[in-house]
Amino acid sequence: MKILITGGLGFIGKNLVSILCRYKKITKIIVIDKNIPDRKYLRDIHDYCYFSNKNKYKSNSKRINIIKCNTNNFNFALDITKNIDYVIHLAAESGVDISIKRPNDSFMTNVVGTFNYLEASRINNIKNFIFSSSGAVFGDANPPMKIKYHKQPISPYGSSKLTIETYCYTYSSIFKIPTTVLRFSNAYGEYSSNKKSIVAQIIKSYLNDSDISIYGDGTQSRDFIYVKDICSAIIKCLKKSSGYNEHHIGTAKETSINELLKNLNAIFSKHYIKKPNVRYVKKRKGDMLNNSLDISKTKKVLNWTPLYSLNDGLINTVKWYLDNKF
Repeated sequence: MKILITGGLGFIGKNLVSILCRYKKITKIIVIDKNIPDRKYLRDIHDYCYFSNKNKYKSNSKRINIIKCNTNNFNFALDITKNIDYVIHLAAESGVDISIKRPNDSFMTNVVGTFNYLEASRINNIKNFIFSSSGAVFGDANPPMKIKYHKQPISPYGSSKLTIETYCYTYSSIFKIPTTVLRFSNAYGEYSSNKKSIVAQIIKSYLNDSDISIYGDGTQSRDFIYVKDICSAIIKCLKKSSGYNEHHIGTAKETSINELLKNLNAIFSKHYIKKPNVRYVKKRKGDMLNNSLDISKTKKVLNWTPLYSLNDGLINTVKWYLDNKF
């Protein structure tokens, strides 16, 4: 089995590649990412070959190939997806705030870049194009968001994800290419040091003894999903599929930001790390008030359920940050 992962050096991608390496039936993993891999991560995955740009890429016997390249070059996407079985598209400009400050960046990466790999997957008869979407497509709908809910995003980020969801549906209907949309709730876990999510920001504030900024009054809620549970859901999709499929990957549980702070404070106190100053600032445009995903269909169809509690996932995440001296 040969797999291509866009955004494979991102937070979820690093975790996914590390787990996929355990499966002997996966003979090749090609990672496309615009970022440069850090040396420690490369030591962790062992059997790899790194190419500093797409023009240097050559077919080789190494199990993992990492190619520094963004997703906006269609010709390269068309070439690199030849003889690939599954495309897992994780590459994204993921910040809601970034999509409001720089909507063009969000569009070019999340729409144009994703379309390039979807179209290349169609031409090269990929067995399943797996697209990482988001609960942001629902906007301020009442949680838990069900798959059948009307979609009305309130940020350019949510709009960009919804745009590709419709392309996945249309491509499956017209061209008969299998596509799978996975809507992730708020992810956290190991390898998230470059992530700007609330969990990563709070942890780094503890370690750097810097102020924690909370947008709003902290009563807003999120559905926090541990990265290893996300990876297990993606792996469930690595099978021959047909048509259009969509699944919610979350816990179906809401946790307020204030509750999250309490949980993390309890964990850090056991490491004798004091709580930083917390500042409550003005709510950001485009931020959803409350968010959780209904996962009943996912449990039934994928035979998947999240295994990690929020507390256990946070303990593992904090340990990783401490071990890696962030």
